[in-house]
Amino acid sequence: MPEAAPSDWRRFVGLELSRAALAKAAARKTELRHAVRVSAAVVAAYALATLLRLPQGYWAVFTAVIIVQSSLGATITASIERLMGTVVGAAVGAGAAMLHARWPEAGGPILAVTAALLAFLAAVRPAFKVAPVTAVIMLIGRTTHMDPLVAAFLRVAEITVGSVVGIAATLLIFPARAHASVVDSTEAVASLLADLLEHYALKLKGGATDLEARGHYDDTLKALSKLQTAMTEAERESASRLSDHSVTEALPRTLWRLRNDSVMVGRALREAFPSPGLALPSAAMLNASAAFLRACAALLSGGPRPDRLAFAEAHQAFQSAVETLRAGGGTRALAFDDAARVFGLVFAIENLFGNLGDFEERVEETVGKQA
Repeated sequence: MPEAAPSDWRRFVGLELSRAALAKAAARKTELRHAVRVSAAVVAAYALATLLRLPQGYWAVFTAVIIVQSSLGATITASIERLMGTVVGAAVGAGAAMLHARWPEAGGPILAVTAALLAFLAAVRPAFKVAPVTAVIMLIGRTTHMDPLVAAFLRVAEITVGSVVGIAATLLIFPARAHASVVDSTEAVASLLADLLEHYALKLKGGATDLEARGHYDDTLKALSKLQTAMTEAERESASRLSDHSVTEALPRTLWRLRNDSVMVGRALREAFPSPGLALPSAAMLNASAAFLRACAALLSGGPRPDRLAFAEAHQAFQSAVETLRAGGGTRALAFDDAARVFGLVFAIENLFGNLGDFEERVEETVGKQA
C-alpha cells in the first residue's frame, strides 16, 4: 500500500491547526467582537476628523479607542466622563493660557496652580480625571500658538467626534447591552451563594468539601461589585433611551441580603452543630434554598420558573423540626453558646427564606419589564 504523500500530511496537519484556531476564536468571541468595534471606531474617527479638517484630529482617534467598552452603557458612561473632563479642562486651560499670554514670566506658577486645582477636582470627582491633562496640554502643547478660546473649542470638538463615533460603533457593530452583563453578574452571584449554601448543607450532614468559605466570600464581593457597575451602565442606557431594557434597582440589594444570610449561616456552623435532630432538616432546607436561588437567577435568561412547591415543602419540614425541638426542650441541656448557635441558624434560615421570596419577586418584576 503506498504511503501518503508529504503534501497530504501537511494538508491534514493544517486542517487540524485550523480547527484548533477556530475553536480558540469561538471561545474568545466577545473579545474578537470588541476588537472589531474598536478598529471600526478608530477608522471612522480618523476619517471624520480628516473630513472636518481638525488640526489635532488624533485626539478624536484616541477618544474612540478609550471610550469604546464592552457594552453600550459603559461606552456612554466613558464618553460622558471624557467629554465633561475635556470641557472643564479646556475652559480652565483657556483661562490659564490667557493669563500666561499676559504674564509670560509667570508660566510656571500658572501651570502649577492650574494643575493643582484640576487635580483636586479630579480627586473629589473622578469623572473629571481628564480635566488636568487637557488643561496642561493646552498650556504646554502645540496649541499655544492659537487663540486660547479657539484651541479650547477645537479640543472639545475633537473629543466630541471621538465620543460620537465610539457610541455609534458600540451601538451598531455587534451591539452589546449592559442588561446582558446585569443578567450574567446576577447569575454569577447567585451561583456563588448557592455553592456556599450547599457547602454548609454538606457540613451539617458531616461531609467534607473542598470549598474554602473565606475565599468564596471574597469572590462573591467582587461579583456583587461587578453587578453594581453593570446596573449603573444599564441605567445609563435606559436614561439615554438607547435601550428598552430595565432592571429593578432592588435586585443587587436583595442579593446583598442573601449574602448576609449566608454569612450568618456560616457563623452558626463554625463548629460542629450541637443539635443532631435539626441538622438534617436544616441541610435539606439549605439545599432547597440553593436550588431555588439558581432557578430564580436562571429565569432572567429565559430559564424555567423555580419550583415554589418543593421550596415551600422544605421550609415546612424545617419549621416542623424546629417546633419539635422546642416542644421537646432540646436546647435546655445545651451550653449557652451552643444554644445561641442553634437559634442563630434558625434565625438565619428564616431570613434566607424570606429574602429568597423577595429575590424571586424582583426577578419576576425584571422579567415582566422585558416582556
